[in-house]
Amino acid sequence: MKEKLRLLLRKPAVIALLIAELLVIGFALAAALRPAAAYTFTADQWENIAPESEIGYDKDGRIGVTEMTDGEDILQTPAMTLPKGHYTITLDYRYVPSMWEGGVERRSCLYFTSSEAGTVTGEKPCIDVKKQQDTLTLNVSDYSETVRLVAHNDGGIFTLGTVRIEQDMLYAGACVAGWLLLFVLLDAFLLLTVPGSPVQLADTELGACLWVLCAVAVLTCAPALTNGGAANGADWSFHLSRIEGIAQGLREGQFPVRVYSMAKDGYGYAPSMFYGELLLYFPAVLRLLGMSVQGAYHTYLLAIQLLTAGIAFFSLRQIFRHNKTALVGSVLYMLSTYHLYKIYWLSAVGEYTAMAFLPLIPAALVELYGERPLTRRRLRRACVELVAAFGMLLQVHLLSLEMAVLATAVFCLLQFRHTFSKPVLLTWLKAVVVTVLLNLWFLVPFLTLMLSGDYNNMYTGSQESGGQVVKNAGLRIAELFGWQKNHNNLGPELLAGGFVLLWCWLNLRKREDGPESKNIRTGLWAAGFAALACWMSTNTFPWQAVGRIPVVGRVLVAIQFPGRYLSLATVLLVLAAACGLSALRRTGYARTVAVLLLGVSVFGAALFFRDQQTDAAYLGDGGQLIYSEYKKFNVGWYYDGLYLPDGAHETRDGFESTVPVTTVEVTSIEQADGITTLTCAETTGQDQHAELPLLYYPGYTVIEGPGTAFKTANGLVGVTVPGNYTGTIRVAFREPKRWLAADVVSLVTLVGVLLIIRRKKCKGKKKDQPEKG
Repeated sequence: MKEKLRLLLRKPAVIALLIAELLVIGFALAAALRPAAAYTFTADQWENIAPESEIGYDKDGRIGVTEMTDGEDILQTPAMTLPKGHYTITLDYRYVPSMWEGGVERRSCLYFTSSEAGTVTGEKPCIDVKKQQDTLTLNVSDYSETVRLVAHNDGGIFTLGTVRIEQDMLYAGACVAGWLLLFVLLDAFLLLTVPGSPVQLADTELGACLWVLCAVAVLTCAPALTNGGAANGADWSFHLSRIEGIAQGLREGQFPVRVYSMAKDGYGYAPSMFYGELLLYFPAVLRLLGMSVQGAYHTYLLAIQLLTAGIAFFSLRQIFRHNKTALVGSVLYMLSTYHLYKIYWLSAVGEYTAMAFLPLIPAALVELYGERPLTRRRLRRACVELVAAFGMLLQVHLLSLEMAVLATAVFCLLQFRHTFSKPVLLTWLKAVVVTVLLNLWFLVPFLTLMLSGDYNNMYTGSQESGGQVVKNAGLRIAELFGWQKNHNNLGPELLAGGFVLLWCWLNLRKREDGPESKNIRTGLWAAGFAALACWMSTNTFPWQAVGRIPVVGRVLVAIQFPGRYLSLATVLLVLAAACGLSALRRTGYARTVAVLLLGVSVFGAALFFRDQQTDAAYLGDGGQLIYSEYKKFNVGWYYDGLYLPDGAHETRDGFESTVPVTTVEVTSIEQADGITTLTCAETTGQDQHAELPLLYYPGYTVIEGPGTAFKTANGLVGVTVPGNYTGTIRVAFREPKRWLAADVVSLVTLVGVLLIIRRKKCKGKKKDQPEKG
């Protein structure tokens, strides 16, 4: 082994690679160790660049536009020499905005400019109208000696005082660690797959497949590697804001993060209690290390696509026990039109992340319900895959979990003899119990809120009309096979795969004893369920009748858009295509058909990339996210309204208190670091109440001072103030004890599962005995 490694290190290509890696790490280390670039400019150092506005000083000594005027660039700093990196901009200012039509306030911003093209990113974060000091984040793409900070007045009175521009060296240090980790993973991958390596995989064909999978994952992410790419879909602002909200919660000491304190203009918002986001902690930690929110999202996207490719290949290889068949199926899945549609056209983070784990379910079902004898090893493998699949679906997208559970339940009922056999039933029970225990930390808060009946905005329509609303949102049957511009359809690659299976069924079904018949049967099961999923995605499915089913109906129509069932159809049609391809392996046509399928898949992806939205600019961090829809609202409504408490009335200007609650004299209400401080005076001698600008979620409590917190009729947090009390009361979110207990149970379960896995590995492989029953 040592001799082979020494010989490998002497190869010119290996030496060149190591030198390149050391150079990259060396440059990153040099950038992290040099002094941080920092500039401070006072009011009199700002340079006047306003072509129309009159520039003067206000009473506090700030310079800028002191009378209402139209929008334009008004001031800039002297030129600065800034290396590549992230910069925090701390600004003192006064801003009184003018109005758009309809009474919506304008939003002024700051941005970097440079005479050298490509050296700055172009993001324009807006300042907070309600403050007089703010901290923004801007980025420099490449070293430049001509960088200036420009103040843009969107309209109104805008004056600026002292500004400090300082390089974020935490991010520079994180870059060193990031490059080091990346090169370690790259070198490990090369050692496993490059011929001549002492630890090369025994299956050289497998190594070649892994190279193709990585290439396809990068191809899938290609539009995201451009400036502003992959962050222009319908839901981009919501998901990027979730990353920002989790990062802010971690800064405040929340773990797990339940409430985004900076959301909804400081009212706080709790998607985390309704919407699994375990994997979003990864980009949130990158955000804490100084990476821009867009950079963190792009890193997450690439990681998820690598994971999707790996899981799809692993699952199909397990089903067919053939590398090339698994590879073709994985490429079809990665480049499938609907998968790309979710990534780019919608930026549906939860749904395309869920698609990474869906292939594990058919892999586990083939293990449990296939024709091979059940063994302890196969039962354990199926149990682990079911726990991983359903557990991660729970943590990334509940509606995908709902669809997967529904499809799996129908399959198990159709196969009830196998399902209720002792080994299979016990495997299902183990999988369900372990999944629930591992995810109890999320399930307890989720069920607490859902069963309370106080959060009903996520339901589509009323109990009577919800099904009709979903039906109206369904796709037309022609759209399933159409080539509409947004590509919300099955795509040519899956249709071609379906024709391959059809041909096999017509021509090879008579070979009852061969492996072809087994593959065709599996493919027909997959195609049948795919057809059902396609029907459910259209407006011909009787969703109105489903919505009228007591209790269950309301859960099923929470799908909102039935087109989401195409995610199930996609994975099932890929499985059907792989079954057809596997059935052709003995006929001599498999290679030709595989090339045709891959060609159609790449062609479909090329059509999608041609038509996808490209009119995006670089997106900045918190400041721009807060006001991403600033032409509609006067406050930061960059989140949806699905998870508002009942009674909360959201308006253009904030939350309206339709029912009077506050009866105590309030001196001030201040918010900082997730803590709301109420200063009040009670003089009547009786208990009184004060309403706080916080949306109510279970967990808000008084952490300092007397009184208790409660939910008001307006869906906000109220505080009971004791008689004759004068002073401050501080309120913050703290997890209830039963939630903390659920956290402990999940942690103990995780540790127990890891110990069991380790113990089984330590014992070594035992003889795999057939399971009785």
